[in-house]
Amino acid sequence: MPQLHEWQYECLQIWARNGYRGIVNAVTGSGKTVLALVAVKHLEIISDRELRVKIVVPQTFLASQWKDEIRRVLGVKSADIGMYSGNHKDADRKFMIYVVNSARYSLARHILSDINNGLAVFLIADECHHYGSAENNRIFDFYKVIDKNAPYYALGLSATPEIVNFKAISIPLGREIYSYDLGMALRDNIISRFILFSIMLNFTSDESAEYEGLSLDISKSLTTLKKMFPELGGLPSSLFFAHLQRLARQNGEAARVAATALTLIYKRRTLCHMAAERPLCAVSIVNALPPHTRIILFCERIQAAGKLYQELSAQYPGQAGLYHSKMSDKARQDVLERYKHGMLRLLICCKALDEGLNIPSTDAGIIVSTSLSARQRIQRLGRMLRHSKEIKRIYYLYIGESSEDSELVLGLKPLENNVPLIALGCAEGTFLHPEYERLRKIVLKYGSSRGYTAELLNALSHNIDLALVRGDFLMSEPDCRENLRSCGKVAERNYWTSVLYVVLARLGKL
Repeated sequence: MPQLHEWQYECLQIWARNGYRGIVNAVTGSGKTVLALVAVKHLEIISDRELRVKIVVPQTFLASQWKDEIRRVLGVKSADIGMYSGNHKDADRKFMIYVVNSARYSLARHILSDINNGLAVFLIADECHHYGSAENNRIFDFYKVIDKNAPYYALGLSATPEIVNFKAISIPLGREIYSYDLGMALRDNIISRFILFSIMLNFTSDESAEYEGLSLDISKSLTTLKKMFPELGGLPSSLFFAHLQRLARQNGEAARVAATALTLIYKRRTLCHMAAERPLCAVSIVNALPPHTRIILFCERIQAAGKLYQELSAQYPGQAGLYHSKMSDKARQDVLERYKHGMLRLLICCKALDEGLNIPSTDAGIIVSTSLSARQRIQRLGRMLRHSKEIKRIYYLYIGESSEDSELVLGLKPLENNVPLIALGCAEGTFLHPEYERLRKIVLKYGSSRGYTAELLNALSHNIDLALVRGDFLMSEPDCRENLRSCGKVAERNYWTSVLYVVLARLGKL
């Protein structure tokens, strides 16, 4: 059995005190799966009945990951692990993994059958924030009829506190018993250290005019709705839009206004996601990072991902892969395998890659476009922050003229004292930072005083540009000198010499 982190040990104690039921909100990469599997071993010890473990996941690839982890952590044979998804439906086994689309009309029945046959049941609901909807909530129908003293145990796992219709899952799974956020995981050295880049982009003049027009129309629609339903005014964004969607499915004037507002909001988001500056900036970041850097680029729209993939494939033939929900399962799996095994260096994807997928050996993440969901941002960080010794780089691109500005680092405030945050502007692929320009002038003046030729000064200026986008100018002087001593190639020595100059200028030593 793996050694537990302190938070996992504490969480399991609370779970036991809560009657072996509860929901755990823990950041991606912190060890939720291991927590659940150690809980299985604990239940096997304390239960006086044979245990059946039911695991429900939102997507097929997560089922495969759970199977691998059960084998790795618990040493269970493949023959004792069943899968229930689509056309593949194994007969009942000790461990059964269900994809929710297939579990809606069968999981509850299977749980009831096990309990009625004198077995104990442990239900693990992975990414449980998905199961509050009316359709998905059918997996919990068994809870309405089982004896309250039945040998039934439950653990809900999530990486977000934003759960729509929380009561629908908290009744069968239990209350939220533990929260472990990104700041805590960073403090405990469970996830990698990282630098966060906040990069502000601008609309083109045509995009700006269209955005303002849509915003005005949205404001009119929402004002009308809030007069009809004053309670809308106090809701957080996730619950607000869920309420808006429910209103739009009804009849009458309110439904019409809600539907209009949703359509306008979708158009405005699309405009924002497809802004012309996004791919230009993303490609510039890729170009500025070292050529061995493994990068995931996240987009909100398949069209935007496809365009970015074409541009990067042209510049880096054979190094880029595309992953999105409209591709076949086989094509997606092939791309992931090639990325995992180092055959691809760049992975361009959409929201299909957000939750749960284990992606090792990733050095940088570029959030080319993002929704207003803090959940997605935290999930995406988790894809890259699984623990390693290397400092990761996370780049958030946002349009300064849009509502993204105020929502950009929602959920990341506890990190302010632990994570360097570099705020940049970017126009036509050129990165801007007023204070950094002061350092550049100091370094170039120093180079001129040492008799650098125009060619050397241009090379020095180029390396200064790279150090800004890579964040290396924040490095300590001893670490920078160590990198300079250890590098071999002339280009690397020139780069780290340039970085050292910037570091010394930042420290007032140049």
